[in-house]
Amino acid sequence: MARASGNGPPRPTGRDRNGPPARVRVRCPNPDCEKTYTVPARYAGRRAKCARCGALTVIPPAGRARAARPAAPPPAVPEVRIGCVGRGHAGKTALFHALAETLVGDFLPSGLHLDAADPREVARMIREAEAARRALHKTGLPPTAEPSHVRYCLYDGDAPRVMCRMREVVGQVLTHTLPDSDPKLQARYQQYLRSLVNADVLWAVVPCPPADPGPGDRRRYATDLRLTMAYLREALRLRPARRPAAVALVLTKTDALFPDAAAARAALTDDVLRRALGPLVQLVEASARVSDAAVFPVTAFGYGKAVARGDGPDRGGAAEPFDDEPVWLLRDGEAPEPHNLDALLLWSVLLGLLGRDGAGAGPAADALARVWRDDLEAGDPWLVPIKGGVALSP
Repeated sequence: MARASGNGPPRPTGRDRNGPPARVRVRCPNPDCEKTYTVPARYAGRRAKCARCGALTVIPPAGRARAARPAAPPPAVPEVRIGCVGRGHAGKTALFHALAETLVGDFLPSGLHLDAADPREVARMIREAEAARRALHKTGLPPTAEPSHVRYCLYDGDAPRVMCRMREVVGQVLTHTLPDSDPKLQARYQQYLRSLVNADVLWAVVPCPPADPGPGDRRRYATDLRLTMAYLREALRLRPARRPAAVALVLTKTDALFPDAAAARAALTDDVLRRALGPLVQLVEASARVSDAAVFPVTAFGYGKAVARGDGPDRGGAAEPFDDEPVWLLRDGEAPEPHNLDALLLWSVLLGLLGRDGAGAGPAADALARVWRDDLEAGDPWLVPIKGGVALSP
């Protein structure tokens, strides 16, 4: 029996009085995993590794865990998670930087404000945007070496309404991980798949071929469709059937084909886009784990603002299936004017909000979704509906 006297609380014995051994619930700290374990209280204070993702944590004491639990926790702000599928050089990093410079930090037509969730992140975003703009003029954005998480928040005045978490993917995971790759790559592959399974909305990103595609460009585009479909299919297969995802099929670098938005919209009709992304369209239409889907043609630079770097690879015939493609730079004196990215993000957050654990069933969530939908429609979005649609309570 533990001592009851002294300056501190009695030492835990690992057993409740007249009961079975005490146990502690431990949640993995990795936001892309969050697996929950129940372990004996005698292990309190020890370091533990998550069996699923390998993240380290410390097991809390059973008594402290119970005392620290609030009697009535405040309602959490709903969070929408966006995952991204796309190989290296598909234009994903440019999309993230363009979003941070345009829609993020601005007010929507409804008066809602989208900005960083942490005030300290604002200064970092401004610095990174300046560095990215210099790189876009000179060398192009470097490939993503480590995945990063970006959190945005939708504010109504000073009240947070919706959190949006976006995970930037290392595209080389798709092109360089083979069944016999080393354990480090295999671990990164598994972590990446878990992040896709836990996402509410998935972006399948495929870059446009150039205006005068050669044999290498055509092969690269066919390879992009096949590789992206394989990863999207696996991410959907592993999802719980009760949590279908919304899927955006994102066609990037449309400014490599057309001089302006009007020419792009005239040429890329709904039927053309459906045929161009045919394998992905068929996948999302047939999958029971996709609730909603749409095609979004986008550009991060803006039409007429990009120029191919002169030292790019020979486009006549690539020796390797994943050789680098031409690097596009921002013209001197130009600033990025992204096209249709706001529609992509607004649609993603709207569908993620409505699909997150049935959030769309409540009147409060429906009211917010209506405002968000009106903001989406006010921007003249360019999207091709593939599956589903926005359904709000009357």
